[in-house]
Amino acid sequence: MGEIAFHTPPATWEYLLLALYAPVMIVLLVYTWRDFKKLRDWRRALLFLGLLVASRLAVLWVQPFSSGLFNLLPPPNVPDSPDAPFISLLSLPVVAAGAWLGPGPALIVGLVSGIWRAGMTTHGVTDPFHFAFFGFLAGFFLRQDYRGRPPLIARQPFLAGPLAMLLASPLLLLSVFARVAGWGLAAVDYAVNLAGANLVPALLECFVAAIVVQAAYISPRLRPVHAAYRSPPYTRTLNRRLLFLFVPLILTMTCALVYAVTATTLHVATQEVINEMARDAHRAAEDIPYFIHTGQGLLEEFANDEVLQQSDQATLLEEHLRSDLRTVAFFNQLILFDPDGRRLAMYPQEPTGDPELTEQEKTLLQRVLETGATQISTVHRSPRDEAILSFLVPVEDEETGEYLGALLGRTQLDINPVLNRALSSLQWTRESGKGFVVDEEWRIVAHSDSNMLFTEWRIDESAPPLATVRQGQAYESPNPQDNTRELVYCLEVEGYSWRVVVRLPYDVVLEQARQVATPLLFLQALLGGGLVIVIPLVTSWLTRPLTQLASAADRIAEGDLAQPVQVAGDDEVARVGHAFEDMRVRLKDRLDDLSLLLQVSQAVSATLELPEGMPFVLEGALKATNAQAARIVFLSASGAPQMVMSRGTPQEGLGALDRALAIAGRDQERPLIVENLARAKTLAEPEVLEGPIKAVIVLPVRTKDRVPAVMWIGYGKARQFDASEVDLLSTLVSQTAVLVENARLFQAAEGGRRRLTAVLTSTSDAILVTDRDDRILLVNPAAERSFGIAAQVAVGQKVDEADLSPAMQALFEEAAPESGSLTGEVPLPDGRTLYASISTILSADGERIGRVALMRDITHFKELDEMKSEFVATVSHDLRAPLTFMRGYTTMLPMVGELSGKQSDYVEKILHGVGQMSELIDDLLNLGRIEAGIDLERQPCHLGTILVEAVDGMRARAAATAAKGLTLRLEPTEGSAVVAGDAALLRQVITNLVDNAIKYTPSGGVVTAGLSAHKDHCMIRIADTGIGIAPDDRVRLFEKFYRIRRRDTADIPGTGLGLAIVKSIVERHGGKVWVESELNIGSTFYASLPLGEIDARTVGRNAIPAH
Repeated sequence: MGEIAFHTPPATWEYLLLALYAPVMIVLLVYTWRDFKKLRDWRRALLFLGLLVASRLAVLWVQPFSSGLFNLLPPPNVPDSPDAPFISLLSLPVVAAGAWLGPGPALIVGLVSGIWRAGMTTHGVTDPFHFAFFGFLAGFFLRQDYRGRPPLIARQPFLAGPLAMLLASPLLLLSVFARVAGWGLAAVDYAVNLAGANLVPALLECFVAAIVVQAAYISPRLRPVHAAYRSPPYTRTLNRRLLFLFVPLILTMTCALVYAVTATTLHVATQEVINEMARDAHRAAEDIPYFIHTGQGLLEEFANDEVLQQSDQATLLEEHLRSDLRTVAFFNQLILFDPDGRRLAMYPQEPTGDPELTEQEKTLLQRVLETGATQISTVHRSPRDEAILSFLVPVEDEETGEYLGALLGRTQLDINPVLNRALSSLQWTRESGKGFVVDEEWRIVAHSDSNMLFTEWRIDESAPPLATVRQGQAYESPNPQDNTRELVYCLEVEGYSWRVVVRLPYDVVLEQARQVATPLLFLQALLGGGLVIVIPLVTSWLTRPLTQLASAADRIAEGDLAQPVQVAGDDEVARVGHAFEDMRVRLKDRLDDLSLLLQVSQAVSATLELPEGMPFVLEGALKATNAQAARIVFLSASGAPQMVMSRGTPQEGLGALDRALAIAGRDQERPLIVENLARAKTLAEPEVLEGPIKAVIVLPVRTKDRVPAVMWIGYGKARQFDASEVDLLSTLVSQTAVLVENARLFQAAEGGRRRLTAVLTSTSDAILVTDRDDRILLVNPAAERSFGIAAQVAVGQKVDEADLSPAMQALFEEAAPESGSLTGEVPLPDGRTLYASISTILSADGERIGRVALMRDITHFKELDEMKSEFVATVSHDLRAPLTFMRGYTTMLPMVGELSGKQSDYVEKILHGVGQMSELIDDLLNLGRIEAGIDLERQPCHLGTILVEAVDGMRARAAATAAKGLTLRLEPTEGSAVVAGDAALLRQVITNLVDNAIKYTPSGGVVTAGLSAHKDHCMIRIADTGIGIAPDDRVRLFEKFYRIRRRDTADIPGTGLGLAIVKSIVERHGGKVWVESELNIGSTFYASLPLGEIDARTVGRNAIPAH
């Protein structure tokens, strides 16, 4: 394989191609700028640089390739052999760039790879653009995201790569032609040959690269397109579908026909030219034996001259030789020899003649004198360096048969008239051919150019024969002078060892093929171009009715039913158009009906009063059916007609008909249709039926459980009713039923509203109602008085915008629990305290639609609680001293004397009771201090450490109940929890909750303690598998002295203050505590504490939701 090099300087046509390729490249790069933006990702950029380097390394492995389909031609007028095509790995970086980087980077990688490839084969400066466009097309096919099976197949590398190479191959043909365009048809021949020879290995190379990339697709992550979203362009209209089908088909057929015409004309032209060369060669081959026979016959005739046989006078002999030589223009010199080989006479004499014999002539002379046989030499050079052919014949006495000597005749081949006549028949075959004759030693012995004589010429045995000829051999060979293609025909001369050779430039074949093919190709191009132009027009004409139908369908879909659908003709499309028009008319009528129903529905929904809504229904019935009268008869609870409302032409005497039709229709399940009222004898008396109304349709107005009214529509003429008309009136009756039911419900709701208003006005509890966005919907008078606000101002405002107390606003800001209520105390500026309970209002399907807040004045209860607390604190303090004396003296009793067993039992019971009272008093005093905020520290506390210490401290308590098989478990802490508070009190919270869980967990149970930290709060969780808590007990669980009264808890000791202390400590730290429990399953106590500093506003608030 040759080195990487390019032909310089470029040809003129190459400059023109460069001027064309440059803007196209710029446009493609701009079109794919998004692919280059993605190279900001370092991984993509590294891949891009790696592929550029790989394109250079790919030329290190090059394998020559020969398909046998193309006989490579050298460049015209360049005496050099062409570079053979090869297979390399250059396509692999290009296909990989197209798959994973996109068309733009693939174009650059293809351009670089094309430089290496063109520098090793075609050597044209414009040839790399062929590989660049191949990269762009490969990237486009591999990364297009069109839906459908054809785009899916086109995305596969094994098809996209070879297809892109095939589509880009015309650029290589164009580039090669531009380089040798000055040689005309030979340039076309060379370009087609070289492009075709390089296409086959390029396709094979590209297919191998595509298989490698296809193998990488086994991993879904490496597929550039995971989901196709866009519709292919050919699926958007039927016209495009037909164009995408017919235009490529026409172009393919045109290309196939061009190839067929070109190949056929070339074959025919080649055959004709070779036949003509064969005719000229045969003509010349026939003249060569004549030339030999002529020379031999003339010399034998000269030798039979009696003067040459009998005379020995030199002058006379030369005169006869001169006369013989001038008789026929054939020989250039005659020499007569005696039997001893001595020259007797010669003509012409020196200096024109040459007396010296060549070595071959001497040999042949001796042979003639010895044998008496005629001898003919081979073509050889004379002493004067002339190409000659020598004839020698014996001079024999006719009477005695004695050999008297020999006669030699020399003919100079380049001026022999007989041979020149044969040679001239070989020249100018098709005005361009050249012929010559070679002897048995493959030397040229006859040529129009004397300088070519004695030059060796041989048949190219490696060249395959081009055509079938009767004799001789025809093949194609490069011209040794200008390296262009030429045809060679070689014919052996029959009966002689010479060969006739005719050479003809291949341009003659191309020119003849051009002359034959140009009209056909022009006609074919005209036909193909015409089809390309006509097909869109024909498809547009064929699809115009379908386009009209599609536009009509779009208009109908958009609700435009005013424009008719007009499709001319009687074919299938026209019938579809007529069906569309019928559908449009029906839809328009239906839409008019729906519009009427909408208007009636809007009018009915806008009112809750029958006198205001019924006229719209009746007028709608008249408008929809063109009836004469529309009337509705309202019935009493017993079904008797009561009131009538009507619209239409005023009619007299319809009361009896109203009653008859109401009674007939109230028991009907379906509309009662009377097409001719005069014949309905069973409805009423004949005189009632003989009025101005001739046909009616009666429709009962049916609600859930009764028929409150009957509507009937009357017509002035007997008529038939179609189904659509009955359906429309039935729908209007349904609207009437809605109106009647709404009016009834409104009256009932209005009564309930009045009663509710009276209740809200008279209650002393303050009530606020909000929507889901906490906008105030209702404020009762008690709330107005409590907060000093006006209902008309507060309604519509958000809770945080209304002039409510801060505690109330803060309570609303808390997240609503999944069940239960938010409760808390709300202090008022006047010193009163309200106990607020906020509950969620749920819709029928469980959706939250608002909240209601009920606030009761508990000022009196607060005062009583304070008095109770003071009393308990005083009593507890005063009891400590007596209890101390009791414990002391009781423990001293054994010191006085030995106690009996019963006395010791009594002492133990006294000590136990004193201990319980001491514990109760300690709890009360602690609770009092906590509620008063005395000695409450504010230090950073690590709850995780406190939890571990508290649980470890309770392990002895759990071990003491090991007989029950109780398990105390500590879960890993989730996150870091640091709160500002009193570590001792927080430890007491955990201790009380764990102690409580141990008490109420039966044998085999598990008590679990855990801590989790969140964004702004942390949560302590103590869970047990104990007896559970009933919902009624959970409401009061955190009250002082409250204990669950159950049969299975009677033996469990306790004061009822542990959970109250927990609640008080947690709230003093700005948190809240609650419980979730199920009977006989277990309970979980939660204590939520804020992280960081404590918000003073939350301290002391009762924010414990009931669970």
